[in-house]
Amino acid sequence: MSLKGLKLQHLRCFVAVYEQRSFTAAARRLHATQSGVSMQIRTLEEILGLKLFERGATGVVPTSAGERVYAHAARILREIGSLEAEVAEWAGGPLGSVRAGIMPTFARSILAPVLTRFLEARPLVEVRVTEGYSGLLTRMVAEGELDFAIVPAGDLPVGLRAVLVDTDMELFVSRRDAWEAGVPVSLAAAPPQRLVLPGPENARRRHIEQYLETVGRARHMVMELDSMMATLDMIRGGGWASVLPGCLCLPDLEDEAM
Repeated sequence: MSLKGLKLQHLRCFVAVYEQRSFTAAARRLHATQSGVSMQIRTLEEILGLKLFERGATGVVPTSAGERVYAHAARILREIGSLEAEVAEWAGGPLGSVRAGIMPTFARSILAPVLTRFLEARPLVEVRVTEGYSGLLTRMVAEGELDFAIVPAGDLPVGLRAVLVDTDMELFVSRRDAWEAGVPVSLAAAPPQRLVLPGPENARRRHIEQYLETVGRARHMVMELDSMMATLDMIRGGGWASVLPGCLCLPDLEDEAM
């Protein structure tokens, strides 16, 4: 069966007549004429191929078909009302989608509160976040798979541009029982260290290597590990240290082991 020609006004008139049990009262409720309401009900009955009301001694009585149609019509009008309220609330807000690339550094400590605030302010924007290291994320932006990525400063492929968002500190991180917390450390003067560092795809690795070359890299043992969470576990377990972004370490400031 086709419902072609069915309009919300038909349903509004039907629900009003059903609830008022009177064409006259329904017309007053809708600020319409009784003849206009009667015509809307006749049209609805023709569209559905069903008789919806009988006239009784005490007023209008819905048929069994009318009872069933009412359940659907009332629900549809409630949903429409809810939609209208939400659209009114969102009116003027931005629409669309955004695909962002985030490094594990930010995903661990910053992403959740930022996403929460963003989506509260822009509920109609669809957000897709990809976590990865700078080399992968930069390639994804260049190939059109991401709209933007937040990565450390470095060389960019042709066609991309960079905007400075903020700066961060690099921290030497170890167990609390290995070094005094908060005291600057010079790896040139420190005993040989076992360092857990990200692989060469990570832009930070190049900067760390440049620093290590100035303090005698050969003195220190380096293990590559492209997992921030595993790196933190290695440090927490003892015997290993790393050079990590300050924002990554925010959740660990109260960690008794770190």
